[in-house]
Amino acid sequence: MLPGCPWIIKPTPKPRSIEEQREVVMAAFQKRPPHEDFVMLDLADDDQYEYARHRLQEAAAAQATQGGQDTPGPTVARDFARALKTLEIARAKAVRGGPRPKPTDWDCDHFIHVNDSRTLGGGKVQQADKAQDNRPSLILNPYATCAGGATHVFTDVTAYDSDLSGKKLTVLAKSANEEHNDGKTFDDTAVSVRPSMAPESKVVVESLMVAHNDQTGEEHVSFASLDTTLTPEPVSFTMDHPRFASNEPRSNINLTTCQLRGGADCDYAMVTNAQGTLAPYPQTPVGLALRKTGNPWTGDPAAYFPFQTGQTFDITNIYVPTQLTFDAGAMSQPCTIQAMKNGPTTTRMRLIKTDSGGTCTTLADLSDLFIINGKTASIQRLVNLSQNTTANGGTGCTMEKIVNEPVVMSMTLYSMATCGGAAAVPRLTTFTSTALPTNPFNLNVLNSCMAEGTKVTLADGTRAPIETLKVGDKVRANASGRVLTVQDFIFGREPKPLVRLRDDQGHDVRLTEKHPVLLTSGLVVPADKVQVKDQVRTESGTAFITATERVPYDGKVYNLKLGTAEELESLGPNERTLFADGVLVGDDTMQRELTSPRRASATP
Repeated sequence: MLPGCPWIIKPTPKPRSIEEQREVVMAAFQKRPPHEDFVMLDLADDDQYEYARHRLQEAAAAQATQGGQDTPGPTVARDFARALKTLEIARAKAVRGGPRPKPTDWDCDHFIHVNDSRTLGGGKVQQADKAQDNRPSLILNPYATCAGGATHVFTDVTAYDSDLSGKKLTVLAKSANEEHNDGKTFDDTAVSVRPSMAPESKVVVESLMVAHNDQTGEEHVSFASLDTTLTPEPVSFTMDHPRFASNEPRSNINLTTCQLRGGADCDYAMVTNAQGTLAPYPQTPVGLALRKTGNPWTGDPAAYFPFQTGQTFDITNIYVPTQLTFDAGAMSQPCTIQAMKNGPTTTRMRLIKTDSGGTCTTLADLSDLFIINGKTASIQRLVNLSQNTTANGGTGCTMEKIVNEPVVMSMTLYSMATCGGAAAVPRLTTFTSTALPTNPFNLNVLNSCMAEGTKVTLADGTRAPIETLKVGDKVRANASGRVLTVQDFIFGREPKPLVRLRDDQGHDVRLTEKHPVLLTSGLVVPADKVQVKDQVRTESGTAFITATERVPYDGKVYNLKLGTAEELESLGPNERTLFADGVLVGDDTMQRELTSPRRASATP
């Protein structure tokens, strides 16, 4: 028979080994989009699909061998069947091909955190290591989070001891876990390892994530990896900003930044700079500043973060002041930075949305701040954190979507450095703001308000423009004469159209779109949801809304925080109110409650 004859049966290709399939996945990971810590697996590719299936089956087999989970609490059977089913559904869709489905706002982030047992949280505070052989350990855990939550999410983690080429791998530890019922942020999978500290070795960490959303019918199958090294002197950082403006006791750990408007509780605010005098909430901000202790709100020139050259303030974006020092540690000699790992992805900053799910990140390239041949690098920059993690059309990182939601700040600092060996080694530290050894915090971005000139009814029945009020003034809170004391005066600017409401009693008020309005039914709704014929509460009783419209505005707006502790003792959550041009509306506290994101469900 001659070569090329059609009747010749070609031999079946030899299946690739698991090691070869892993190499295919790693090659795809190295080509991932910029500014992402994971790659979406191409499940139409047999190798990538088979490798994902192998990891799930391996995790299920390990669970069966162990007889359940290895953490305290009631035994939960985990065979990871839901994750395997999700993988098969996603595989079938990928093989079938065809038009891509219409993008939704559901997207997921997948990344890995590394903590050294000596510097838990990443900072300089030393922690005693209680290992019998007194060797330090690395605590490794993947993070998985999806916008709106995931009906089911699975993650695993594998840690390898490796040579610097990444070719000679020895498994140190593996773990896998899952969560059902609309989890927003999943970080329960973790391993602790005590790798070699030899100059020519490193630790390679890998993670698979499988998630499903019953509401949108979407699947997420991704792979993440990073490498790091363990050295006698650990890599670490010290962080100066963000931080609380004062050391006064707080009832919560929400560090507050106010970009368009705010009051005395704003740790940071957008400012104008007039020869060193930093005034908040101008029409055209030039940067962000930390509050000086005391009133009225004034920025601290020693903690001022201007916009970078060529950048201007965008009212839809979120800005975070960042000032920290990265220390590459030491081995046989101090580690000196040689190159940045993956360029712009060297320094990864995120805001983890623990209420609504998903993350926001930055496209900023901070690698120019890492000085080559230095042991330490200082970062001081105002960073824009309004980029969705995945470019699928989601809009969850605009000011409107993230405002009033306490979020967790996460950072990864990653460089290559020489530490006495012949080759550069990876040096990495990660942290979240809620796990800092000192001053842990959530980040909270606020906005509220009413138009300048709005008349507020005072305790004696007279009216005064809201901009003339001050802390200590007393205002009427209902038609029966209840009085509340002004505790804070919030002000700023509003460049968007206001909502103008008019009723059949002649009241006419202008409010920002999310300002709370009280209906006679007991409902509290944002101003932009009030409709003609709705019944509202006024100084003279019930009134019907006769007209609503959006009116252009680019000026000052104001709000009040009402009620002493004694005054609020007997009040319900919807009774922090005042009369604005005769219409009963909520104060700043009610506005924050109204606009705080609710825990959206991924299950219909």
